[in-house]
Amino acid sequence: MVAIGISLLLEGAALGLFLPSLAQHQPPPALKQSVIKISVQQPPKPPAPKPPPPKPVVPPKPVPKPPPPKPVPAPALPKPPPVPPPPRPARHVVPRHIVPPRPVAPPPPKPVPVVPPTPPAPVLPPAPSLGQVDAFRLAMRSAVQAVAGEVYPKASQMAHESGTPEVSFIYRNGVVADIRLAQSSGYPLLDDAAMRAARIAHYPPPPPGFAGRTYTVTVAVIFQMAAPSIDAD
Repeated sequence: MVAIGISLLLEGAALGLFLPSLAQHQPPPALKQSVIKISVQQPPKPPAPKPPPPKPVVPPKPVPKPPPPKPVPAPALPKPPPVPPPPRPARHVVPRHIVPPRPVAPPPPKPVPVVPPTPPAPVLPPAPSLGQVDAFRLAMRSAVQAVAGEVYPKASQMAHESGTPEVSFIYRNGVVADIRLAQSSGYPLLDDAAMRAARIAHYPPPPPGFAGRTYTVTVAVIFQMAAPSIDAD
């Protein structure tokens, strides 16, 4: 506001200097007095500082009370002396007649079991020679081949199936223990027929040397459309 008032004063002074030059050329106009009000405002006063907040009142800490004194135990009274028991009257001991124990007879000795002597191992016959085993194999083959024609499947004959499956006989202690298919013919029907022929054939007795030993005898069973024949080995 002070700057505005000063600028107004300067403009008024300049106007006063310019007016006399205009009065020489123009008739003097009627002068009007203008009143210029200059107001000077003081800057606002800063706000009064706020009073500080009151400090919180801290309550005084309670003074801990001392623990009560522990009670002192009263001294234990001495135990009264034990009252001795009244004396017992003496007993008169009458001596008894003690019978000495009878001597105990020792038990009779246990009978020793009689162990029979181990029987001697049976004497095995001598093992068969290769010639005997081969001759027996040929006899087994002839026995199986003799019934091969009876078990030749009709379906295989109609299908013109022929083959030579091989069957193995496992001998244990001179007895046939198992029969197995050793070689397939390629036709399941012929393989089953060979196993059936091996079961129904009448076997020749094995050589005596088969006793106590295990042997495997394998024979071939021939299935052909013509009459079965036995080829010599």
